[in-house]
Amino acid sequence: SAYVDKIFHQLSHDEKEKAARASSYRYLVASSSTSPATQDLDQQQLQRNQHVKAMIERYVIVQQKLYKSKSPDAWEEAACANLRKTLEYREEKQVDAILQCFDEDKQLEEDGVHATIRQRLEDMFSDKIAVVRGYTMDGSAMSQNFPRNMDRFEIEYFIKQNIYLLERALACTERHTNGEKDKTVIFYDYNGYAMKNSPPPLFVKELLSDFRDHWPERLRHVFIVDSPFFFRAFWAIVKHFIDPITKELVQFITGEEQKKILREIVSEDQAAPYMFDGGKDGEETDIKAFLYETPFDHVYGEHLS
Repeated sequence: SAYVDKIFHQLSHDEKEKAARASSYRYLVASSSTSPATQDLDQQQLQRNQHVKAMIERYVIVQQKLYKSKSPDAWEEAACANLRKTLEYREEKQVDAILQCFDEDKQLEEDGVHATIRQRLEDMFSDKIAVVRGYTMDGSAMSQNFPRNMDRFEIEYFIKQNIYLLERALACTERHTNGEKDKTVIFYDYNGYAMKNSPPPLFVKELLSDFRDHWPERLRHVFIVDSPFFFRAFWAIVKHFIDPITKELVQFITGEEQKKILREIVSEDQAAPYMFDGGKDGEETDIKAFLYETPFDHVYGEHLS
């Protein structure tokens, strides 16, 4: 759109490069590579510009959805400002390092930023709190979370672990659909959940604010499956932190009748048993294999096929 082009021309060369790396894991890998380029510079620049414009468009769409009554100039100004805040946020949170810390060449580092993030994330994931596993019928990778296994909470890595999951699911979607899709689906399996598994509401507030501000238009659905009655009290607090766009994506799914919705989205061979009766992807997750042996842009188990 004209708004996208106008914002694009306001960005510096450095901002465009950072935006392309933020928008596409494939581009991040290609631009970080030390091997000889397989594409000419014109082709690389064309791809970079496509990724930048896709990112800008997501910010513009959010402004249009939330502020229909405002003028297009206001959308443009806000979208541009928010995108720039995201580029700053990604540097502050070391997002590229979060994505790359399990790469083979980074595993050789025994200290430094990649080693620190890798050790902390591995420690968190060792509790089997979550995995990126399976694809929906339309090719979106599924981030599967198991709150019953969470009982250690520390704000910095609560955020970083969720960034790792979201970025990994987006990278899997991008590769699996060859860039045709750019969203992910998040599942929370609340079977076995107890009050001790509830993160502090302020942690959730910060996470949701970060996702709203820095990953707009990246979620297709958020499914909360088989949540116990007492979870509704926690939800009553948390839902006030959620923007209207994300709130529309959240669905509570309990019991086989409601799980018919999931049958229309996930095939039996990709579905975990908690998603619906007959879900076949129920094998135990080997977290070390997920983190160290599975490429970042592959879901768990994909490397074994």
